[in-house]
Amino acid sequence: MTYSSFCTRIISTLLFLAVISAALSSCSSKAVIKPHSEVVSEAASKGIVMPTVEESRTLFYKPEEEDRARLLELVEARIADSSQAEIYRIGAGDKIEVNVFDVPELNVAVNVRESGFLSLPLIGAVKAQGLTDMELQESITEKLSAYVKRPQVSVYVSDFGSQKVAVIGAVRNPGAYPLKKGVNNLLELIGEAGGLTEHSGNVMNFVPVELSKKGGSEGSRARLSLVAAGKNPADNSGIEIYLDEIMGTSGGIPIEVPVRGGDMVIVPEAGKIMVEGEVEKSGSYELGRRMSLLSALAAAGGITYAAKIDEVEVIRSVGADERARLIVSLEKISSGEASDVKLKTGDIVRVPSHSGRRLRQDTFEGITKLINFGVGGSVNLAQ
Repeated sequence: MTYSSFCTRIISTLLFLAVISAALSSCSSKAVIKPHSEVVSEAASKGIVMPTVEESRTLFYKPEEEDRARLLELVEARIADSSQAEIYRIGAGDKIEVNVFDVPELNVAVNVRESGFLSLPLIGAVKAQGLTDMELQESITEKLSAYVKRPQVSVYVSDFGSQKVAVIGAVRNPGAYPLKKGVNNLLELIGEAGGLTEHSGNVMNFVPVELSKKGGSEGSRARLSLVAAGKNPADNSGIEIYLDEIMGTSGGIPIEVPVRGGDMVIVPEAGKIMVEGEVEKSGSYELGRRMSLLSALAAAGGITYAAKIDEVEVIRSVGADERARLIVSLEKISSGEASDVKLKTGDIVRVPSHSGRRLRQDTFEGITKLINFGVGGSVNLAQ
């Protein structure tokens, strides 16, 4: 072997080793996310006590369970409180239908003016505000008796214009809507507002009048005036509900929530979620109305070979400075043993690395790069 050939072989060997180092270095530069079990084990070795998986799960779902319990309690209370309809007092803006038997020209539908009066044929102005429908019926009957012999009058409140519910956010026609006969639950009210927009998220915030900070009609009027001015009232810390549960698109029976004057419905626009770790395309994704853990992973291009599928994490803010981690197994979800996880705005989906599989994947990718480099003819050890 000549000196020139020896030098060429040495240079080629050094170049080959440099390529190996660069290839393996490029693979190992990928972030490795430790599984939750390893993090807990390391913390324990340092004397740090972390919540168990079950404790974290309880904390994760606690706000949802509390909101659902409050909602069901409210629904039961409103259904049980049937006395409200019997003692309803007419207010300004209400629409009243007056019918007089056998005198069709006196059958009218009129609105109660801001003054609290309504105008009727023959008898003119009649005070309506503060009266029940039966009291108004008696008043009209008495006044009509001067013109009609033994009038048979019926009074019907068709629109509760004085009882409005605010619907704001990602609906087609946000505003304050008067309650109507037969339109008395959340789903019908969203329909009155034109339905959801394509930008709506997957939850709504329902603020019942009972939660008004000022209380009573004063609080209701104050909040509705802010809505009319295009402002979001500050006291909107109501009950968060998944839209699927109201619309009946979750596979279960839809929850019918009765509404009352002074209630407020807020439909936030869809926010973002973050998907990171062992997925093909880490990044931020828009939260769709039916977004779940599995659909989020699909949006990120699926998981990699190195994913530790039995310790996937969903991280969620559950308070001002508190986060909860839900540890789930993708295998159990796919087999039906566990349920898919509904996501919310701000959630972080983290797919940790399986150390053994990650090493094999990095080695495989490094060798693949070497082969591709060699095929290019840049390295030739046969010289």
